[in-house]
Amino acid sequence: MSRQVLVVRGGALSRSSGLGRAHHDLVDRLEQGEVTGYSLSGVIEHELGGNIFSRWRRRRSEHPAHVETVSLGSQASILHITDQEQAHLVPKDCKIPVSITIHDLFHLEPRKISTPQGHVSIGNTKPGLLRSRDLKHIRRGLERADLLICISEATAEEARKLWPGKSIAVVPHGIDVGGYDPISYPLPKPEGLEYENINLLCVGSEEPRKRMDFLIEVLGALPEKVKAKTILHKVGSESSPKSKQKLLKKAEEFGVNLHWVGRLSDIDLCGFYQHCDALLFPSMAEGFGLPPLEAMASGCPVLVADMPAHNEVAPPEWLLPHEEIDAWVGAITKLASNNGRRQPNLIALNRARNFSIENWSNAIASAWDLF
Repeated sequence: MSRQVLVVRGGALSRSSGLGRAHHDLVDRLEQGEVTGYSLSGVIEHELGGNIFSRWRRRRSEHPAHVETVSLGSQASILHITDQEQAHLVPKDCKIPVSITIHDLFHLEPRKISTPQGHVSIGNTKPGLLRSRDLKHIRRGLERADLLICISEATAEEARKLWPGKSIAVVPHGIDVGGYDPISYPLPKPEGLEYENINLLCVGSEEPRKRMDFLIEVLGALPEKVKAKTILHKVGSESSPKSKQKLLKKAEEFGVNLHWVGRLSDIDLCGFYQHCDALLFPSMAEGFGLPPLEAMASGCPVLVADMPAHNEVAPPEWLLPHEEIDAWVGAITKLASNNGRRQPNLIALNRARNFSIENWSNAIASAWDLF
């Protein structure tokens, strides 16, 4: 007989957000019986919206009280919170074990990383009064939890330092690897992508830690013959109209052909993964880094900054020093000889299989078996 899991979060984020997707994936897999020995008891969440005062009241009092009430009457064996930002929801005297997924600890442990291009802030180093109070409640909730489930070893190492003696498990994200397979499920070439070009892909916002400006400097430093046929396809919602215009202006100044694609559906993004020559992922900090995994599952090579935690996802030969433009230029220049339609990369496909749903299911079941 399976043990039931009561899944908890705050606002009902959609699948289009990273945290929303992680939550829905967990719920779906429990419902579908893909986590051996465990099933879904129910989901506790609240609708988004309202003014700042109603949102604060809901977050600080109404929703925590609701979670506590439901958990007291639940037949579940485990209460699981899908995002560390909702750790304040851990009941103070919960009758069942509580686990929390930690995607990252950027806001609890903010820092600045120095690069030749300047300092990059990871998390908010100067939160306001309300946010400071909120962070205290989040930290206390994490302390009350019985098990912390981290999505990377890098995050787990941070958690061990913050909470010595706490039960901590590492459960990397898993995806439906077969659903991305370019051999079994080939997708048509996206509009605006021509095989005679060197088609490079970047996925993410213009948030400073994503380092889209660094990519522009890298591509601007390419040999002229290579740069002339290189196109950078930028996928993802803009952080703001101002940040978009700033990046477009920088691309123009550096002579970089930047194709601003914007937000795509999962299947359209997969089409870019399948047909581009490489994904570029220069981010300075990630809780995990899904784009490199999705790209590899699509048979696309990846060039990734050698930084935690996405350096746990990509193979060593595709990791590059985060601050060395010349290293990135050299790696991209090697792609210039690959004319014509790119074939699925076997290194990428094999690496992605390590992060299958089956492996994820076994890992999270093993974590919950600690209770």
